[in-house]
Amino acid sequence: MVACANILMNRDAGEVFMFTHRHYVPILKWKQGEYQALLRLTPTIKNRITPLIEIPPIGYDYENEKPSATIDAHLAEFGNRLRAKWQSRNCFVDTHLVGDSKQMANGQHTLGFVLGKARENQCSAIPVVRVTSPEPFLAAAKGAIQLDGRGVCLRLTAGDFDSESLRSDIEAITKSIGAGRSETDIVIDLADFGYPSKLSFKTSVMAMLDMVPSLNQWRTLTVAGASFPASVSQAVEQGVPKELPRKEWTSYTYLRKELSDSARIPTFGDYGVAHSDVLSLDMRIVKPLAKLRYTVDNAWYVALGSNVRSNGFGQFKEMCKKLVGEPYFRGPGYSVGDAYIHDCAFGSEPSGNLTTWVWVSTNCHLTKVVADLASLDAP
Repeated sequence: MVACANILMNRDAGEVFMFTHRHYVPILKWKQGEYQALLRLTPTIKNRITPLIEIPPIGYDYENEKPSATIDAHLAEFGNRLRAKWQSRNCFVDTHLVGDSKQMANGQHTLGFVLGKARENQCSAIPVVRVTSPEPFLAAAKGAIQLDGRGVCLRLTAGDFDSESLRSDIEAITKSIGAGRSETDIVIDLADFGYPSKLSFKTSVMAMLDMVPSLNQWRTLTVAGASFPASVSQAVEQGVPKELPRKEWTSYTYLRKELSDSARIPTFGDYGVAHSDVLSLDMRIVKPLAKLRYTVDNAWYVALGSNVRSNGFGQFKEMCKKLVGEPYFRGPGYSVGDAYIHDCAFGSEPSGNLTTWVWVSTNCHLTKVVADLASLDAP
């Protein structure tokens, strides 16, 4: 099989490592739980990951019926925080959820502002564009490409492949922003694909790959998806832990096995332990449930507790005890997240809050996926 790769430099550790099909591209919302999960990864795991960071939209203040922050305030700390949590490692940065045509108070495009703040903090941010990105967005990306010399990430959705002009659209957009194929990372983001079967997934992805011009010439190639449910409470009964299948992972491994020896192997990407959609919830009304998510070989172990507002976070201790007693719990030495689960079960760590259990589950998941990918090529 063709294992095209880009050589990436990890400036903090001074190491050179390869972005091949053994690498991993998690698509993560830039929220506290997710970036704390990245921060707490070991250097070895960090070096095998290039996150695609989605800057979330501005929240809504339902009480006062207005956005919860200005765009300037929403984006102000991005560069400082990226440096603190991910240092100078490579990452893809997508501002699409903020708004493709959004501007700062001074008229600067939001993408240009975000990438400028990353540059000021010596971060290695690679802009994400789409074939549907408007001209001002592409102009901001082009400016960053010229200044930073890191190229671009082209994010294609399943819907993009319905267009008969996709091949020419891809060529036109990369040409317009001044990025050659060897400077362009392609991410085929299937989001919540549905995953009717492994065979249908393979057939669909192979058809998509055939529509990408000069497939072997692009810097990197990733296929990403999501199958974690949008509503856990509809999939898992309270007090009865359940395993939910990681369909994007099992479909990807099937694809890998079925590819011919001459095919290019795509890198794997997913949405961590989250659904691909962004939900806007009125927290005055929502009564969040205690939720423990733990990634196992081909599934997520999910335990659902009761309303944390009424019953507190102490219920996580019993949930963790039950998980630690399962044969697939990997032990406190596996990841920082695993250590937190173990210590919460036995009383040496607090039961945390909702954000705590996002970083714990995400940290465990990222570590597990890196190990899963390494095991695919083991003899």
